[in-house]
Amino acid sequence: MKTRAFLTVVAIMTLSASARAHHNSAPIYDLSESITITGVVTEVRFLNPHARIHLDVTDSSGATRSWLAEGANVIALRLHGWTGQEIKAGDRITVKGAPARDGTPRVEWSEIRLPDGRTLGGGNNFPKERDELFERLEQQRAQPAPTP
Repeated sequence: MKTRAFLTVVAIMTLSASARAHHNSAPIYDLSESITITGVVTEVRFLNPHARIHLDVTDSSGATRSWLAEGANVIALRLHGWTGQEIKAGDRITVKGAPARDGTPRVEWSEIRLPDGRTLGGGNNFPKERDELFERLEQQRAQPAPTP
């Protein structure tokens, strides 16, 4: 039982250290700006290093463009309560986040509004959300291991 507790603490420490070392998205996304797009999901990729949602967005002129929305890594999303089943192809969602600096149809999401009205976080670019995650990890690490 002590070995399991020790391994759990090591895993939490490793995950929190690697999460803090994640690369900065500022070179790709303009974190000082925020856009909102609404479109139909064509593909969901719940993977590392970033979850990705592909969606078709129709603009005011009627033209449709394929967009990519990137979020946090799978571990961070799971710690935020995601299962990977929240969004599926065909869903009409609204994505808010930081636009790509180069003008390509990409956004690093800060929140996603689902068809049922729920709003999910899990974006990379919002420090408050990331800080809350690290705080939870540190609290878990500080709790004494259960005794047999």
